[in-house]
Amino acid sequence: MPHCRHPDVISMGMQPMGSHWLERSEHQAALTAHKQERRATLGEAVYKVLPEGLDAACELARKVSECALPKPLPLEQFPREEWLWQASVAIHEDLVVMASIEGEYTMVAASLCSPSHWRLPEKIGRPMSRIHDPIPTIHDRLTAKIDRVFDFLTVDRPIERFNWSIQEDDVLFCWPLDHEQRFAPEHPLFYRVERQTLSRLAESDALAFTIAVHIDPLESLLASPGAMEALFDAIEANPESVRRYKNFDVLAPALEKYRKYSHP
Repeated sequence: MPHCRHPDVISMGMQPMGSHWLERSEHQAALTAHKQERRATLGEAVYKVLPEGLDAACELARKVSECALPKPLPLEQFPREEWLWQASVAIHEDLVVMASIEGEYTMVAASLCSPSHWRLPEKIGRPMSRIHDPIPTIHDRLTAKIDRVFDFLTVDRPIERFNWSIQEDDVLFCWPLDHEQRFAPEHPLFYRVERQTLSRLAESDALAFTIAVHIDPLESLLASPGAMEALFDAIEANPESVRRYKNFDVLAPALEKYRKYSHP
């Protein structure tokens, strides 16, 4: 429940990575099927490796295969352009590679089958500063800090953060909502958490970004005293531009029914 620790949704919240890099999921078969279906349906909208990112993508695929799986993958049986995909469908996480190009970290490869209201074709090949353009207040508050974190990240000191949001269903793949839409008061909502890790690849010097998504019914917060109250406090503490960016305005009618649990 990262909103209890980081109520500001536009915050870095970076910390040294815990005891594990990638997560083991008891639902791996379903996650693999989800990824395969997304690529079959959407193609390059969920998987893309740019030529300048191929070596780093292959390095990340080898790292996943050798360090995170019970049995190494037979990567050499596939074209190198497919190595990152083969690694990604074997694990919980989506995988993104950022490489320094002309002094800016740029997204050069990604297997992104569970995006949270953003589209890979709009981000691939772009530097991080432009990727973050739609996020309100981020350039004033965080862009310079993010650049410094990237510059000083070392192979032996990976980091992680937890991102939180609320969504209108329990699907992993979310493209942007229509802000003219409003959800009925009785519409159930869900709490989405993304565990994100960031590490440097030893050979290519690129950055590996992993994203593991967890979704639970919003009422599951009631199992932890104060969590629902903290959620509404966090929503209301963010400026209007951020609340709109995170779809809190669109979801507001459906959110109201949970408010009774926040202030008894």
